[in-house]
Amino acid sequence: MYDAAAMAAELRPRYNADALRAFTAAVFRHFGVPAEDAAMGAEVLVDADLAGIESHGIAHLPWHPGYAPGLKRGIVNANPNVTVVRESAVTATWEADGGLGVVVARKAMETCIAKAEAAGLAMVTVRNGRHFGAAGYYARMAADRDLIGMAMCNVPPIAAAAGGLDRVYGTNPIAMAAPIEGGPPFLLDMATTAVAGGKLEIAMRQGKPIPPGWAIDAEGNDTADPAILRKGGALLPLGSRMETSSYKGYGLGLMVDILTGVLSGASSGLFIDRVALAQGFWFAAWRIDAFRDPVEFKAEMRRVADHIRATRPAPGRDAVLLPGDPEHAARADRLANGIPLDAETIDQLTALGAEIGVAFPAGV
Repeated sequence: MYDAAAMAAELRPRYNADALRAFTAAVFRHFGVPAEDAAMGAEVLVDADLAGIESHGIAHLPWHPGYAPGLKRGIVNANPNVTVVRESAVTATWEADGGLGVVVARKAMETCIAKAEAAGLAMVTVRNGRHFGAAGYYARMAADRDLIGMAMCNVPPIAAAAGGLDRVYGTNPIAMAAPIEGGPPFLLDMATTAVAGGKLEIAMRQGKPIPPGWAIDAEGNDTADPAILRKGGALLPLGSRMETSSYKGYGLGLMVDILTGVLSGASSGLFIDRVALAQGFWFAAWRIDAFRDPVEFKAEMRRVADHIRATRPAPGRDAVLLPGDPEHAARADRLANGIPLDAETIDQLTALGAEIGVAFPAGV
């Protein structure tokens, strides 16, 4: 959840979103990504930072193998030959040919939305994709068109099974969005692990320990070490321990793996190519008017949202929020005041720009 108090106290240097998009697109173009795809990929990546989802934003660009390093090494295909493996009026399976995940995923969701608008509902799976950023971006694409949308992907295993020690599934996120009358959409974007792996990356960049319940070491002990995944440890499932229902997060994570990996033909995350970090995607969209009047639906959603926001907050909390409220608040702040970046991220982006001859922008 995006913290309003932390937002007000933010002291990190801030950067204009348009400037970060232009820089990101220039990096993609340098590595051979066509201009239109480069702009699309930059839009998706920087949008995560605007939404306050720093674990999936521009910080990934200089070091994550799904972005500049992967393009440089050929793990990510700058000009993929994306093909349709199977298709019907309401479904499709794509072979992504290792293309930039944030581009292939957006195009797949656009196809899913178009099919849903024509037929009422649709699902699209993608095999052999690469890191696709924040899942909520694609679900929100549908809500912005007055549809309900969902998006998922599988990830190489970095999480233990409920009651286990070994890694058996990834963060395997689930996102869902639905429109609300007169306001931002309901937007759930959650890992099926206790936290997204990127939260540990943020803690490492900021030199902070992680709290109990996020991860374990190789022997199953709680750890405060944000670098534990590099030392044989594992994330815990959503719920953390069996006593607090970790089997629910574990089950949801495997469900995502089935839909994105097994169903698409990408393979379970247990067996995907660890070098290429190939992933499977799953998208769904459906028209509200296939079930009820959309105006009535959105009005009812507004009624639900208003009721929940009016309920009593717990001690120490200012208000009860709906999924999507923190991202909406972050977007308003960061569009007005710029996107804050950690010092390590700034250094890495500056070095990347220097390496390829693209100047990293100055702060606002």
